[in-house]
Amino acid sequence: MPYQWNTGNIGALWIAPALLGVALILFGVLVFIVPRLLQFIVAAVLVFAGCSLLGLAWHLRGRVTYRRMDDYGPDDT
Repeated sequence: MPYQWNTGNIGALWIAPALLGVALILFGVLVFIVPRLLQFIVAAVLVFAGCSLLGLAWHLRGRVTYRRMDDYGPDDT
């Protein structure tokens, strides 16, 4: 049996999902109390996604290379 699942010593690994769950519940309650807050949350998510895509594009822009088909010889793979 090469793999053995052991949950005996998890430690504080449960804290991250618990805090995320509490944060989501608090955001839900805040949106319920202040519906206009939903506009700001959606706008922030869209801005973050747009910035992430621009960062990815900036990172990948130098990785595009073009080679001629006849450049491949016996040495090149």
